[in-house]
Amino acid sequence: MGPTITVANKVYKHVKTREYTPVSVYKGGKEFLRIGPRDLIAAELSLHKKLLIFGFPVPDLISEGEFHGQLYYIEQSLGETLLGDLFWEDWKHSGAISNAHFESFLVVSERFALAQLKTSSRNEFVQSFYLGIHVDVIQEELPEIQSEVLSAFDKLNQRTSVFPNVLTHGDFNPYNLFARGIIDFGDTYQAPAGYDVINNIYHTYNFPSQGDFESTRRYTFTQEQIVKYFASMDQIYTSANLPGLSHFQDDFVFAKTIWSVVRMERWPKVQRWRYERFKQILHRYLRDELILPMVLSYR
Repeated sequence: MGPTITVANKVYKHVKTREYTPVSVYKGGKEFLRIGPRDLIAAELSLHKKLLIFGFPVPDLISEGEFHGQLYYIEQSLGETLLGDLFWEDWKHSGAISNAHFESFLVVSERFALAQLKTSSRNEFVQSFYLGIHVDVIQEELPEIQSEVLSAFDKLNQRTSVFPNVLTHGDFNPYNLFARGIIDFGDTYQAPAGYDVINNIYHTYNFPSQGDFESTRRYTFTQEQIVKYFASMDQIYTSANLPGLSHFQDDFVFAKTIWSVVRMERWPKVQRWRYERFKQILHRYLRDELILPMVLSYR
């Protein structure tokens, strides 16, 4: 694909092509066009329609069709600036996320959590969670701790089995959120409810706070904001007759550290940092020691 594409007499400019799938994204005014192989786009479009039915705050669909042997669909833009970028601007200006931007973050996260619970299933999807957080891949990258990883995943699965399995975004964080909704549901799978919601607020800690790295942490939430976030999410979950999420922060943060470690070859400095951090978190989790304080303070 070139830098622009003309569909239905409208010009769209290339934004990106996904790293692991041959789907390209183009922008034209306040619309986004997604185009790629028939099977991929058909599956993605079907998922998008399902998300709308469940009430997820995803973009409204404008049209769909065929273009030069590929399928496409066009959706309404959710805005110009991701919440993660707004948080970074706040942080550079004042060293804290503004109350207004945090409230936008909280509202869209609540909408996501409520919609996600509507997809609940009590079917066994252990394998989906296993593959979704890349337990298979981390064993290939760190074979010396394979047995510990498997033991920790067994523990994780047992502890989180109190939650139903839900349609899971997999990379739910402020860099996929606008005040008006959520993007990038391209790699959904089934996982225990809570995984997305908890790691939404702790995603930032998967980056070093400072130093000579390819990328570093851009913002953090205040303790008051974290408490407010979990008070809201606990209310949503207990209202659905589920345990409060705040009691499972260590479990789901541990799961996310697995996901964050793998396939980092292009960023070797961050990769080494995450490998070392993961090994410490893994051993703490297996010893029933609290891991969240370490995650929040790890430099």
